[in-house]
Amino acid sequence: MPDITLNIPDRSDEMQEIIGYIPNWVIRWGVSIIIVSLVIILMTSVMIQYPDSLTAKALINAREQPQKVTWFTTDPSVTYEPMVKDAQNVVVGDTLVLENDPKNQKVNVLKARVSGRTYLLKGVDNNPKAWMLLVVPKVNNFEVQLKLPINGAGKVKKGQRVLVRLDAYPHDEFGFLEGEITEMVPVSIDNYYRANVKLTNGLVTNVGKTLPIQPLLQGSAEIMLDDKRLSQRIFGTLF
Repeated sequence: MPDITLNIPDRSDEMQEIIGYIPNWVIRWGVSIIIVSLVIILMTSVMIQYPDSLTAKALINAREQPQKVTWFTTDPSVTYEPMVKDAQNVVVGDTLVLENDPKNQKVNVLKARVSGRTYLLKGVDNNPKAWMLLVVPKVNNFEVQLKLPINGAGKVKKGQRVLVRLDAYPHDEFGFLEGEITEMVPVSIDNYYRANVKLTNGLVTNVGKTLPIQPLLQGSAEIMLDDKRLSQRIFGTLF
């Protein structure tokens, strides 16, 4: 069989040039798109205002606080006798507990200092023999206080918006309370600054849920400080 030789010219270099060639219009459009994108991002960052915030501890205290009476037997000769039952309503001056001490022929009378509903509890403070009697008054008034960290507390001013999230009521289900700073205490106490807050809608959250009034509620607060443009935040961290 005769040998057949194919004369195929070596054009690999030319093919590589064609494959690697990028038209000028593609380069121009690519650069234009990048520049336009950067301009849009820069304009957006200048237009958008992003509020600076400070996180603090929040306390909602009722002005009418419960009365607590605790007792446990250390001397068998001394006895304690509750004079009220659980879930009973009492008024100021009612006798709560009698303490009998036969040795000294002494009877101590513990009376109610507040009016409210009684809660009789056994086994408190890791002591199964201890008893506690609580008189919980009806809460009509409360105040909201913030404990501000020293770092950044100087930015907090009267009138700033506050979002309060309570530990007992997760914000993803109950939402948060809204308010504003009404007063700043200019002296640090126990490494915290204090601020008073007025709730805009009372104990009604942003999703329309009314939280029950309790003697004490704890949580966190986010204070909205002066608004800053997004560009200030971006470039402020770079320089």
